[in-house]
Amino acid sequence: MLHVTVCVVVYNAIQNIQQCIDALLAQDYPSSHYEILFIDNNSTDGTKQLLLYYDEHYKNIRTLINPIIGIAGSRNLGLMRAKYDYVAFTDSDCVPPRNWLSRLASGFEKHHREDPELVAVGGSNIPPQNAGLLYDTLTLFLNTYWGSHGSVQGKRYEKNRYVSHLPTVNVLYHKPTVISVGGFDVTFGNIGEDQDLSFRLTSKGYRFIYLADTAVVHKLRPTLNAWLKNMFTYGKGRIWLMRKHTDKIQLVLFAPMLLVLGMPLTLFAGMNSIFLAPLLYFPLMFFISIFQSVKARQIHLVLPLFVLLIGTHFAYGCGEIAGAFRNREQFRLQESSTLSIDADS
Repeated sequence: MLHVTVCVVVYNAIQNIQQCIDALLAQDYPSSHYEILFIDNNSTDGTKQLLLYYDEHYKNIRTLINPIIGIAGSRNLGLMRAKYDYVAFTDSDCVPPRNWLSRLASGFEKHHREDPELVAVGGSNIPPQNAGLLYDTLTLFLNTYWGSHGSVQGKRYEKNRYVSHLPTVNVLYHKPTVISVGGFDVTFGNIGEDQDLSFRLTSKGYRFIYLADTAVVHKLRPTLNAWLKNMFTYGKGRIWLMRKHTDKIQLVLFAPMLLVLGMPLTLFAGMNSIFLAPLLYFPLMFFISIFQSVKARQIHLVLPLFVLLIGTHFAYGCGEIAGAFRNREQFRLQESSTLSIDADS
């Protein structure tokens, strides 16, 4: 049975962190075989004090304080300070099911016996169920190609399978292998650092396996405005990833940016009707919304899904344009400073 360190990066998460803590403490995995390591980015809303309380009163919970805000650097700090050679990551706004850690650990052991190059296993994340119109729509949206491009960030597969990437919202890594390729690239800041790591690991011949029925509940952005802002940020990260990993470029991922850039062309429709072509996007998305809603037997979600598809694609495309003009290097954190921070333990 594997010994596992569960790492959670936290910043001002007082509204969600208690459920995350409770879920991690309630795992059916033997408490002697795992520790919970929180890396707090010097929260100011009471989160830090709560975590330090658990640090003091629970022997398998530790809290490190990293005043340098940044997910990549904090994940590296967690890797370096983890007690065990297997490190699982989830987020502070996630609620893992009771069998989450046991499924990850047993899944890794099983598949590693069959494939020595296996470096990680993980699963999906799903929005809270029956928690409002936005979350219901996101559940449907993320499980479609048009919503997640097949990424296990939202797509839910029925069987275990090899995948090219596992998001850190729900993953278990072999720590020494991750460290051997340099850990997380801090120049990505809070965007795309996990996919960059996946690209570097796969380039070395390591592989990932998606485990079915291992989803965590993820409290995604609770409002449409917050969701769209996040998609704008993801769009920037996508461009930065493609700049660094030119061999991983997929032309379809430029589609949102081309959509945004193509809309002004409709102003020239008087010159030639060909300039109206970008407007075909809207009936296409409406048809997809109808098809997916009927398929899921949730016909009431047709219009919300249509709005979410359009809003997400435009926000993502605008983010890609912004990323093309903004250098990711300005987000660089000094890794040596991050890893040498005095931490409470």
